[in-house]
Amino acid sequence: MPPTQQTQFLPETDPRTLERFGVEGPLAVRSILDDLVRENALITLYCPERHEDFVVSRLLRRDDGGLRFDFTTDESRRRALLRTGSVIVVAFLDRVKIQFESGALEALVEDGHAVLAGATPTRVVRLQRRDAFRVNPPRPHPVECIVRDVGDEEMVYRVLDLSPEGIALMVPPSLETPAAGDRWQHCRLEIPGYAPIPCDLVVRVVSETLLGDGASRRIGCSLDHPTPEAQRALQMYVMEVQSGRYG
Repeated sequence: MPPTQQTQFLPETDPRTLERFGVEGPLAVRSILDDLVRENALITLYCPERHEDFVVSRLLRRDDGGLRFDFTTDESRRRALLRTGSVIVVAFLDRVKIQFESGALEALVEDGHAVLAGATPTRVVRLQRRDAFRVNPPRPHPVECIVRDVGDEEMVYRVLDLSPEGIALMVPPSLETPAAGDRWQHCRLEIPGYAPIPCDLVVRVVSETLLGDGASRRIGCSLDHPTPEAQRALQMYVMEVQSGRYG
């Protein structure tokens, strides 16, 4: 019988958590899979119905033909995984838990090496601490948030950090500091190299701490019902900054 796994290494099953931390879109998914290959990361292949059946492996490659996993294991676990028709993959990259499901399994021998062939997922889950999602825009490429007031005048705020769920802004001394609970509609984020990202914001936190630049203030905002397109764009940006590929 396989040894007992620690809870954090087991597949996440809570639907709300899986939905909240899901990453979609071909570019974002391929980027995560390519990171697993490049880092030669250890992964675990689990039977969806029985997490006691698992195989420790590596993702050898990703291409148009799907995924190839190392599949050197004992015959009992081999049979258990192949019977399921799919596997749940769990891995860790920089302490970020990666999880996805790969179906259409097939055991093959390629170049004399036993491999498991699976389908490329359309969705990947990245589970990490909330603060770890936030990134600071690189200094050479500042990010701005454009907010319209009631008179349709546009106000420009510098973005201090951002995530797929919210942003922190610097309120310059020339602008009135908003109150927690204020809602800003028809805003847009302007990130160099990206198309403008439309969004609605809700002010959640107003910091009492004064920043530089003439005693500016910091406010934290959440995205109010962001579109899937907006969240995918922000997910891509966060991943590019975290990996050092942006800029």
